[in-house]
Amino acid sequence: MSATKVVVKGGGENLYEIAESSGWFYARKVSVGIINTRKDIGKAKTFDQALSIIKSHSGKAIEKVG
Repeated sequence: MSATKVVVKGGGENLYEIAESSGWFYARKVSVGIINTRKDIGKAKTFDQALSIIKSHSGKAIEKVG
């Protein structure tokens, strides 16, 4: 399962990803460190809905996808 990186505006904890599996798009928060950890924050039926989940979770606009 490959994931698409999503960066939201602002500094600090601004990295997310969207991964597709079995017709669902999973939005995840990525905590960067020695070992990157991922936390599921929601799932959606479309990529755009998954982006909306990330916007809601972060409270910030999307800066970069890909």
